[in-house]
Amino acid sequence: MDTTQPAGEDLVKHFPNAKEDSHTLAYRFNETGEGLCYYSSGRVAMAVSNVGDHQKRFYVYDDDKDKTMLCSLNELAVGFAINNTRKHSNRGARLVLTKGGGVYSNGEGTIQSEWKWDRKAQNAGVIPASGIVMPLNKNFKLAFEDRFMISITYEVEGIIRHFDCGLKLKRMDSYLDTATRNNLGRLEITSSDYRTLNQRQTDFALSMTALRNKNNPKSENLSSMVNAIVGDLESHFDTYDSDKRSLPSLHLHAAKVDAFNTTCSELPKIKRTDTDIHFEGGYSSALYLDSKSASTYKFSAKDTARPILLKPDGTWKSDVEIRLALMTLEHPPLPKPTHIKRSNGHYSYNHNARPIKKRVGETLRSASTVKEKGELSEMLKGRLGDMGSFIDSLKNR
Repeated sequence: MDTTQPAGEDLVKHFPNAKEDSHTLAYRFNETGEGLCYYSSGRVAMAVSNVGDHQKRFYVYDDDKDKTMLCSLNELAVGFAINNTRKHSNRGARLVLTKGGGVYSNGEGTIQSEWKWDRKAQNAGVIPASGIVMPLNKNFKLAFEDRFMISITYEVEGIIRHFDCGLKLKRMDSYLDTATRNNLGRLEITSSDYRTLNQRQTDFALSMTALRNKNNPKSENLSSMVNAIVGDLESHFDTYDSDKRSLPSLHLHAAKVDAFNTTCSELPKIKRTDTDIHFEGGYSSALYLDSKSASTYKFSAKDTARPILLKPDGTWKSDVEIRLALMTLEHPPLPKPTHIKRSNGHYSYNHNARPIKKRVGETLRSASTVKEKGELSEMLKGRLGDMGSFIDSLKNR
């Protein structure tokens, strides 16, 4: 029984009938198969670690202070195993596995079997037909048939667990096993499971249809319950860009022309003389006057200036006066809403702030109904004098 991949309650096991002062944990594994096995003494007996999604490494230790390693097998079924069982007739037997083959020797060091994995190689040797079964110690046993059939059995105080330590490959066969040669001598793959790159791309696109429909659902991929509703939405919104966004919403050219004409209308005109250079285009038609218009045009700056720049007596306003006129006449602030007027005063520093009204009526002192008495004043003066004398006497102590 292979229990390399534990599940459910088989992830953790404790020793039965353990004493209170003893170690009760027999083994602990996670869902991927990694974990540790323990002896009843609490020492680590076996460690299993993951290399990939289907390959593991196995390490077995003896129950001694030196933690002697009894077996080590990696993901390629390369490693060793040694029989270290006390009072065993074949103690010292070894099994060594490499990438090329394997060697098995008895307790005296004599090689019993030697072989290569490539059965067609020269002097390939033979794996024992009955396999190799050797104890590692009194709690572990290794069974070997070939590099794909290797198992280790853990047995401590009645708890038994089997581990499949053989070589694990994603693909056990080769394309060449089923390939055939055509008339030209070229190998052709005949596997029915072979799929081309285009077919795999098509399969991937179909598998992603459900995920794509979450972001951009299409009526053709939906059920009959909602495809009619989604179809009506598609007929309305699919042409939105061409129907609505194709027309320009801002007339930038007309806006530039209006801004240019407004600017030129605010500038004073200039009379052309014989020494002026003749300009074509640009500001020439906007700034210069012809001879007929110049005869009736007033070239005084005050006559062409905006009224906001001049005082009533015809003199120029100062910079502060111009800025104040712009803020109050041409760009007045909006009236303050009622909810801002009632706020805590952060918004009250402007021309809409309420002026401070002078208090009208009697003050608190003049409105008081209590009349002062001379006896009360004299009594207070006396007590203040007594307190001063007492303080002076304390200072002179």
